[in-house]
Amino acid sequence: MRFLTTGLMAVVILAISSGLTAADKKDPNAASRQYLNDFIRIRGDLSGKDAVYYWSGTVYSFIPEEEPLPLFKFEGFNIAKTVVTPEGCQLLTREAAFFEDIFSGEILNTWTNPFTEKEIPVVHIWNDPVNQDIGFPEEYLPHIRQILPSSDWGEMRCYNMDIFPYYQSPLPREQYPEFSQNDMYQSGEFFQFYAEREDLAKKKLKSVPAFITWSRISPWMPFMMMGDRPGNLLFVCRGMKLKKGFAGLPKHIKEYVKANKPEFMAPPSEWTEPNETSWTYFKKLMDQGFYMPLKSEEK
Repeated sequence: MRFLTTGLMAVVILAISSGLTAADKKDPNAASRQYLNDFIRIRGDLSGKDAVYYWSGTVYSFIPEEEPLPLFKFEGFNIAKTVVTPEGCQLLTREAAFFEDIFSGEILNTWTNPFTEKEIPVVHIWNDPVNQDIGFPEEYLPHIRQILPSSDWGEMRCYNMDIFPYYQSPLPREQYPEFSQNDMYQSGEFFQFYAEREDLAKKKLKSVPAFITWSRISPWMPFMMMGDRPGNLLFVCRGMKLKKGFAGLPKHIKEYVKANKPEFMAPPSEWTEPNETSWTYFKKLMDQGFYMPLKSEEK
């Protein structure tokens, strides 16, 4: 999952200092600035400490005129650092997520595709970086509640984002016919961030505790080798911001990251671009010869 990312496409946010000063009260955009500040304290940490969101859920097939199938259990995390700049701020993040056996929950190395009956290597999500340049023009602030909507439910506030990435696929079908469904990448991602209004009212609190839900409808993952078969994947997940950061992740996730890509134990230290996606990461593996179908598949 890519918070305010993956498509890259998320709402840009201006991080500001906590609280409203006397000068702020004369500012017609003071309430909008505080509204943004509330969100950035949910999404990140204005003190500069790492902010980690963890989620878990299930990945389903979603094919016209066929019954959906649960294909994978799914766990992942986003680790972020908020950097305040003269122009606003940057959110520096990495994101990792893992496809797991639907019954045991074990992180998979290979998987037998129930549609093709082929055993194939699994490529997990290792997106580095997933950075956001957060600059917000002053004239947009009066409209921030339309750009970044929320709902207040008594003691709770929920910020929500509905994101629809649509762009040229990094894996054109002519070059990657087994691994690409379409020449265009198209998906939908739906985020909800839930926080207690009592916590948001604590202006000295640089990082606000939060829970999340995240759903995504996307093409088949490239490693599934589904070609242009009709259908989609449906990711349904929920999670939370971890008080202990990376140390608060489940033990098996921490051990897997430490053994395979220990750099994901921390966010990036500086801005780089472009951002990585599951599709660009897979393309790199293919083009560099690191991903090959299993020999048992060969006829």
